[in-house]
Amino acid sequence: MSEPNSASDPTPEVPKAPSFTYGEAAPAPQQTPEPSSPLPPPMYGERMPDYAAAPAYGTPAYGTPVYGAAVPPVKRRRVWDLVLTVILLVLGLFGMGIGLIYAAIFADPVLVQDVFDQAYGQSGLGSWNGDVGAAPAIIAISHIVLYLIALGVSIPMLIKNKIAFWVPLTAGVIAAIVFWGTFMAIMFSDPSLLSGTIR
Repeated sequence: MSEPNSASDPTPEVPKAPSFTYGEAAPAPQQTPEPSSPLPPPMYGERMPDYAAAPAYGTPAYGTPVYGAAVPPVKRRRVWDLVLTVILLVLGLFGMGIGLIYAAIFADPVLVQDVFDQAYGQSGLGSWNGDVGAAPAIIAISHIVLYLIALGVSIPMLIKNKIAFWVPLTAGVIAAIVFWGTFMAIMFSDPSLLSGTIR
């Protein structure tokens, strides 16, 4: 390792500072060379590049809003709607289970005959002589389809923060109408009951 002031490593010469006497004109500064190909000045009527049209850094095109830009209001989650929708979906699940149980009862001719004979006996109407028909399939299919529709529509609406409690409520009302309409159709399929009611 050699010392900086050794003969093999001479100190470079320092350029002399410009000197001038008071009253003399100061030396002109060194001119920087102009670029070899300067941009020509714009002509009259020529459109300049529309830099303002380009999206600024931080605009929504880049993922975040610009400082000071209007931010869209964030919708607050409606807790009451979430709780009510979940409760109605749970009740709808139990309702679908009850509907499937009744569909299984109506699918068994012996069991449905016993049920209606007991109801007729308590009312003094004798025995039931009606026909079940397609009632079990109508009740089972309608309850399953309506619950799946309610579940499939309510969950996306809750994710999008929209009011969704009316979906399972509407499905439950329709399921109840289908069930009681089918039940009444089974009851009035007995001609003796129909004739007794008319009298």
